[in-house]
Amino acid sequence: MVQPPEVTSLVQRNKVVSKRKGTFAAAAAAGAGVAAIAGAPVIAVIGVAGAAYLAWDWFSFRVKNGMRF
Repeated sequence: MVQPPEVTSLVQRNKVVSKRKGTFAAAAAAGAGVAAIAGAPVIAVIGVAGAAYLAWDWFSFRVKNGMRF
């Protein structure tokens, strides 16, 4: 049975999801850094907390799916 090209394997889907989660975490960390440099410490602390949550979500997703780093 030939599958259509838009159907991908579970491993490929997990790689794409992991990359997206990692990109969001990195962008949040960069935004928190920009806020800290701009002189907005309260926003920077909130941004760091958000970035830490997103990084944990990315890390736990990779661990649950047995992905290497």
